[in-house]
Amino acid sequence: MTPVPETQGELILLPALKGQRGPHGGLVLTQKYLDGAAEFARFWPGRVTSLIEVNDERTSDMDHVEVMPGKGDVALEERPVARTDLAARLSRAAVVLAFLSPFEARVTNLCKKIGVPLVFTSEYSPDTECQIIDAEVGNPLLRVRRKLWVRKAERIRRAMLRLASGIQCSGTPTYELYRDRTPEALLFFDNRVRGDAVIRPEALVAKSAGILSGAPLRLVFGGRLIAMKGVLELPLVAQELSRIGVNYTLDIFGSGPLEVALSEQIRSLGLQNRVALRGVLDFATGWVPQLRDRTDLFLCCHPQGDPSSTYPEVMSCGVPIAGYGNEAFMGIVRHSDAGWAVPTGDAPALARVVQRLDHARSELSAAAGRARTFADAHVFEKTFARRAEHLARASQRRQS
Repeated sequence: MTPVPETQGELILLPALKGQRGPHGGLVLTQKYLDGAAEFARFWPGRVTSLIEVNDERTSDMDHVEVMPGKGDVALEERPVARTDLAARLSRAAVVLAFLSPFEARVTNLCKKIGVPLVFTSEYSPDTECQIIDAEVGNPLLRVRRKLWVRKAERIRRAMLRLASGIQCSGTPTYELYRDRTPEALLFFDNRVRGDAVIRPEALVAKSAGILSGAPLRLVFGGRLIAMKGVLELPLVAQELSRIGVNYTLDIFGSGPLEVALSEQIRSLGLQNRVALRGVLDFATGWVPQLRDRTDLFLCCHPQGDPSSTYPEVMSCGVPIAGYGNEAFMGIVRHSDAGWAVPTGDAPALARVVQRLDHARSELSAAAGRARTFADAHVFEKTFARRAEHLARASQRRQS
């Protein structure tokens, strides 16, 4: 990997994530964000500071932590509200990394005015944003209004990109959409798995032996139990698996507002002996061992192209994925060759894929190996090293 060029100055992060006041006076953020900011600090040759906007709305993420001012490995500051104060703070940066949102149009123009290089990160394409609206909004009029906003927002985003020094795209959808609109685009696959946590070769051999033994397929889903993750599709897939005679178990991990509805659906379909809700696991001590040692195939019914970190994280444990063919998952399938996609919403088709793999265990075993290879190339530290290198190039390009 190419070393990050020597850069004088500060990397300032402007995350889309908002912070909340904690009960002890600190900022409540997600551990995932803090881990990412700390990893940037490992590779950036200078200070790394996150400017956090504070509000009262807590996200549905499951890893909230309170960080006290001046404590921990991550430099945090409240983001200045006044334009002059924000300009003064950003003027000390070598480069700014901000989320590609129409709400950052002011920052885009500000960075252009003061001559500070600006790089964006992006996740959702306009198509994905509309799919999320379809999944989460029941009112037809409100759906139309929100989709009109998406169109307006996309026009603003494209104008912002013309002023940017680069973009870092989480997943293939926005990379394919924006890669020709900035001086340099970087594709990455967001995840929290480090190299030493990728399944070891001997553990992969044991996993393959279990797959080839003909034992019941161990199916798993993990994530927030919300509409945009398609969790209410999982019992429909399981029902069809039972109907067509596949010997399987399905464990569902996570929590969220659809947990009660999901439990009731499992009971109403008579799937209690096959499907179980297992709650939330600690990522390192629970979730990773579950995938590595007790999972053959991950079922993913995401109806939208969220470039979920779930995909590479699951594959790091030698677990291939069968799921709905949203645009993000299709990109994962192309790059990893360790997944199988069906049309979104077609639960019977997904069940038939599982049935075929049940009778083609060698194919499933080989895909487990390819999943590991893909994940190893995109582990946490390699991903952030590439991102820091990309930011340093953007900084030098505008400074020269």
